[in-house]
Amino acid sequence: MIDRLSLPISALGEASREIALTAVSSALGYSGIILSQFLAGLAEGFQNLKRASLKNFAQAASIAFERAYKAIKQPYEGTVLTVCRDWLSEVKRLSAETENFVDCLQESLQKAQNSLASTPQLLDILKKNRVVDAGGKAFVLFLEGILTFIKKGNVREFIAEDRAGAAAETQRRIGPELPHCVECCVRKQNLNRLDLVAALDDLGQELIFYGSKDYAKIRINTPFPDKIFSVASEFGKISGQRILPNESDLPQEEKRPLAFVTDTTCDLSDEHIANNDVYFVPIKVQIEDRVFTDKKDIIQEEFYAKMASSSVLPKTSQPSLLDFKRTYKSLLSHYQSIISIHLSSALSGTFHTALQAAQAIAPQRITVLDSKNVSVGLGLILIEGFRAYKKKLSPRDLRARLEKSITGTDIFVGIPTLKYLIKGGRVTKAKGLVSKILNINPVIRVSEDGRLETIGKTIGHRKLEKKVLELALKRMGAVSEREWESEKYPLQDEKRHVSLAVVHSNAQGLAKRVADLLTRHTGQPVEMVMNASPVLGAHVGPGAVAVAILKLTPGLS
Repeated sequence: MIDRLSLPISALGEASREIALTAVSSALGYSGIILSQFLAGLAEGFQNLKRASLKNFAQAASIAFERAYKAIKQPYEGTVLTVCRDWLSEVKRLSAETENFVDCLQESLQKAQNSLASTPQLLDILKKNRVVDAGGKAFVLFLEGILTFIKKGNVREFIAEDRAGAAAETQRRIGPELPHCVECCVRKQNLNRLDLVAALDDLGQELIFYGSKDYAKIRINTPFPDKIFSVASEFGKISGQRILPNESDLPQEEKRPLAFVTDTTCDLSDEHIANNDVYFVPIKVQIEDRVFTDKKDIIQEEFYAKMASSSVLPKTSQPSLLDFKRTYKSLLSHYQSIISIHLSSALSGTFHTALQAAQAIAPQRITVLDSKNVSVGLGLILIEGFRAYKKKLSPRDLRARLEKSITGTDIFVGIPTLKYLIKGGRVTKAKGLVSKILNINPVIRVSEDGRLETIGKTIGHRKLEKKVLELALKRMGAVSEREWESEKYPLQDEKRHVSLAVVHSNAQGLAKRVADLLTRHTGQPVEMVMNASPVLGAHVGPGAVAVAILKLTPGLS
């Protein structure tokens, strides 16, 4: 973050404002949002100040805590907010006794460390898993870093060197202007995605990239459009080439009407991505000590391979505000409007971050929707949006159609082991042990308000796929209880009533079998059979299978 600041800055108010703006635009996850709001509160407290006394600092810290606390809809004790509050109380106490910043930071850090150690006593899920709050730990590390830097650091030395080097490298590789925006798709079996990204990075900036095992979709600003196509063609067969003028003031009549935006928790087939104006804002995936950018540095197949060899459960983080702003700004140069549809807000802060970015960029041109779903459930909603758009519905009717699709979508996930839900803290170890002893496997669904809920259980793995099918078919009204028990399934008529998709976590054979059974029992095709995105796979582990259903609106099949 520090390398983005416009140093040198002599006034505290200016410096804190720049730090806050950078933090807010780059925040990842709930803890990142809380810390960024804390820094924004400090900036508010320091505004118009060139220097600050310890009392000024305590007052600014109070504002910072209030902003951080209000950043979360349902704050809980035992989280980073508790650690921050306890630290603040010590800062306030010490500010009345001393003017020595270092003494204050040292003693208040000790208070924060003690508070962090007590978080398991305040939050059951931490106590059951014998861990401290991760956000609270990050806040303590943040304080430790500040204290260490005050004693040993010199920010101006490395900033000047890093900034000069980065500017020279950018100028050398790309030049001062980026007059073109280039788009294309690349196809090849086992596409060398990492080398393709590295080659593109040498030819342009603001790369929007979506990659899968055999496919990539590219959008990049560059002065070398022909070279982009030439380089891409070395990696596979290219299609969908477009060269667009990179002008922010392009007349509206020269822009395409609509772009769709989603995040990479959405599982969507390569064909649907290639044939529609849809773009992805990537989530981050942390495996042990390395952070990957989804669909760029890592894809599903690689994720499950790394997951199998790692002793630590992978973690996922939502896109930052800056990620969304960059994507929206780039697309609005060439599209009149954007519909942005994202992972359930009950499962992630992605929707709220997208909404915040849209309001900052162009609220009248960007519509942000909460899918209240995940994976291929979100994918089916996007597909219905593509179909409705191609029917040339008005913006109002298109939004209404999407909102109806959101309420009409269900996903049922069969989980062969609770191991990963236990590691992630969503199931207690005691319940996991009982389930293991009794060989119980749960089926979960995404509820109407977008939350995960258990809807069924089976004894043994073999019955799991049947239970998922049973729940899905009953949700469609395709079979009655009696018909299911007798295993006689009436075929539907030729008119499509539902849209279907199957997703699996590295269990392709199982998913294909479930998809074949769905088609046989309903007489209707399955839109997609997909390997699940990391956000689902990290929670359910390998071997899971899910069926997504979207009840269709008549006349739009």
